[in-house]
Amino acid sequence: MDRVPGDVELAMGRAGQGPNPLVCLHGITAQHRAFNTPARHLSPPHSLAAVDLRGRGDSDKPETGYGLDAHASDVVRVLDYLGMERAILAGHSMGAFVALQTALRHPDRVRALVLLDGGWPRIEISPEDLTEEQKQEAQEMREGLARAFSRLDMVFQSPEDYLNFWFPGQNLTMDDLPPDLADYYHYDLGKVENGYQPKASSRAANEDSPWVSSRAPTAEEMSAVRCPVSLVRASEGFFPGSEPLISADALATMTDALDIRSDTRLEGANHYSMLFGDHGQKAAQAIEDFLQRIE
Repeated sequence: MDRVPGDVELAMGRAGQGPNPLVCLHGITAQHRAFNTPARHLSPPHSLAAVDLRGRGDSDKPETGYGLDAHASDVVRVLDYLGMERAILAGHSMGAFVALQTALRHPDRVRALVLLDGGWPRIEISPEDLTEEQKQEAQEMREGLARAFSRLDMVFQSPEDYLNFWFPGQNLTMDDLPPDLADYYHYDLGKVENGYQPKASSRAANEDSPWVSSRAPTAEEMSAVRCPVSLVRASEGFFPGSEPLISADALATMTDALDIRSDTRLEGANHYSMLFGDHGQKAAQAIEDFLQRIE
């Protein structure tokens, strides 16, 4: 595990020995091992560096100082640490918004973007003007985030209790999970006095969430991104059977605003499962195809 120095130290895992790793950015309550499966399936010479964003994993957790601008500055610090002038950034969920913000604020440092189920444009519209479909999408977003956030201040007696939060009624143990997923959940927990607690800071998540919803790029702002983009999308939202987070309207807007070179929809995957198992392998293949296309 690397430590990227600075006022807020960042933890970073690496896979492969290539000189220009794909720099990976996770979601709002996740950590770098969300990219375990893609890391295993990228073929040499491609390599990967995945960062714990500030407030998550083993990175420092300041009381405040979050938001997309802060994360984008951290990404540049990671690139400096890696000795990279320009990088390809891959972001999942909130990490996609961080990647976009980095490309907008530091265009000379970003060579290309991979947006994994995130990075849709902010719509400037009053709540009363939303269509019924948009209201439903907003409600599903609130419910998905509320569940993810609710665990952050909880203490679990054992890792198995933590799995029961995510997979209620299945009575799973870590041995029941594929190795990539078991490693993710093991790393996601820190030992505390009365058991285990997720490493992600609730302060960080609660500061980042309104920042993303109210200040992420609009379609017009997004059009300033000049580098090639790959989209990888889950066919379902937070929950099985729910509508995808990137709606048809959002996809059309992104297609108009960005230089999208590839668009992969992972059938049967939801927002969480898309990076693991067979879905994660397909996501890795989509990323590798895009890397080969722009090399």
